[in-house]
Amino acid sequence: MLNPIRIGPPAAVAFAMALAACTTPASEPAPSATPVPTATVVAATDPPEPSSAASVETSLSSDPLHAVVLSDVQSGEEFSVGMLAADKPLLLEPMAIWCSNCLGQQREVVAAHQLADFHSVSLDIDPDELPADLADYAVREGFDWHFAMADADLVRALRARFGSGAIFPTAMPKILLRTDGSVELIGLGEQLGAEELAAIIGG
Repeated sequence: MLNPIRIGPPAAVAFAMALAACTTPASEPAPSATPVPTATVVAATDPPEPSSAASVETSLSSDPLHAVVLSDVQSGEEFSVGMLAADKPLLLEPMAIWCSNCLGQQREVVAAHQLADFHSVSLDIDPDELPADLADYAVREGFDWHFAMADADLVRALRARFGSGAIFPTAMPKILLRTDGSVELIGLGEQLGAEELAAIIGG
């Protein structure tokens, strides 16, 4: 059985603090945020590339969500949300094992992967669920993308940024991170079919 693996607190805390700094009213001084370690954002060790590639890296690094580092519950591999989104579009789905709506949407995601080229991450936001159970769920359903656990800081940050629906599994929240650095909540409250998903992601 896999050992429980959770998001590293420094990345989650840095994310929450960066988000708070962005949303503090102008009349109040923004709290000082701890700089996000470079290891948690788009790698900057490679020589800078010209034109659009360089601008994409800058854009990705500026969004707090791209700084989040997660651990795959099956392999234990740590991965950066920003690095996945820099490679190709990333569909991030807050979910829970018990949520039948989530399962239905994930089955559409399987088919969408046949129609469009993108990364997927399923993010378990139920604090009562365990990494080992999430890993078993992914294997049982035959899903071959990243599955990870969200800690309380990340859940609060998602709610602050996108609203309560983003942390309500049965609403089937889907967060799309594009390679140009843009981030949007799509299809909240509805199941998107494979073709519709592929069209949104591909567009």
